[in-house]
Amino acid sequence: MDPARDAVLYFDSGSAAIEAVDEPALDTLAKTMAAHPEVQATISGYNDASGNAAKNAELSKQRAEAVRDALVAKGVDTARITLDKPAETTAGGDPKDARRVEVHVR
Repeated sequence: MDPARDAVLYFDSGSAAIEAVDEPALDTLAKTMAAHPEVQATISGYNDASGNAAKNAELSKQRAEAVRDALVAKGVDTARITLDKPAETTAGGDPKDARRVEVHVR
């Protein structure tokens, strides 16, 4: 992963709040997008397997939207951001690693 073009942000259980620790990654992505007006960001949200599946799917979406909104607040045009719902939003493995949003700038 190229930190200027890829980021993974992790979330607490049941939360769509972006942690302060993720701000530098968001700053880097926003700077990359400002320097390269031809690129687009794709944002995908995931959740762990605990709890109600429908609520988890909505939470995955809220997390992706929170990341989108943070990038917009840093000056990225919403037209350059795509929210991409993965075919499978529930990730296996460690639940903490599963509660994430992936951002790819291409």
